[in-house]
Amino acid sequence: MADDTLIETAPGANTEPPVLLLQGTGGTNTEMLNFGRRLAPQSPLITIAGRSGEGAQRQYFRQTAAGPVDANQVAEEAQWLGASVKKVCEHHHWASDRLITVGYSNGAAIAAYGIQTGILPGQRALLFHPLWLPVAQNVQRPNYRAWLSAGQRDPLVAVATVEKVAASCANSGVATTLFQTGGSHMLTPQEVLAAKEWLSENN
Repeated sequence: MADDTLIETAPGANTEPPVLLLQGTGGTNTEMLNFGRRLAPQSPLITIAGRSGEGAQRQYFRQTAAGPVDANQVAEEAQWLGASVKKVCEHHHWASDRLITVGYSNGAAIAAYGIQTGILPGQRALLFHPLWLPVAQNVQRPNYRAWLSAGQRDPLVAVATVEKVAASCANSGVATTLFQTGGSHMLTPQEVLAAKEWLSENN
């Protein structure tokens, strides 16, 4: 699949920060655009699907229970995401330095990686149930703020894993907020509401 077919946008007010939406495994661009509109009704939206896998197995990096992730693939895909979103923002005259990154599961993991390495522009992020990805060297992002969520009954991403991601982001100088639900891996209504409230307070 050509890279440009993985990218979709939805218009918004150019005075609002653009929102980058990164889906979980097997998610779709349509789902993410609809979700982004709930979180940021006035913002321009950008969703970029992962290049690994197909259909219900599409991801940003290959993730299996059998073994560790490929660090080189993670780095390469993060660089591609960063370059792609900057190109889209430039084309539409959207302010990439105000970019809000929203990620879920596999997408939240690559988002956290992109934030800590300085690959993704912007100053805010919503990271729902992020998986853990090691970062060789953290770049300092002192003006960055990130909201992370975890489900206490999540069989795929433990609360301790999300806490580890938050601590790693803090090593980059990111101000982090961790929100826990009693739910599993699926997002809960109160979780989405808490994210939207945090975003309105930190916009």
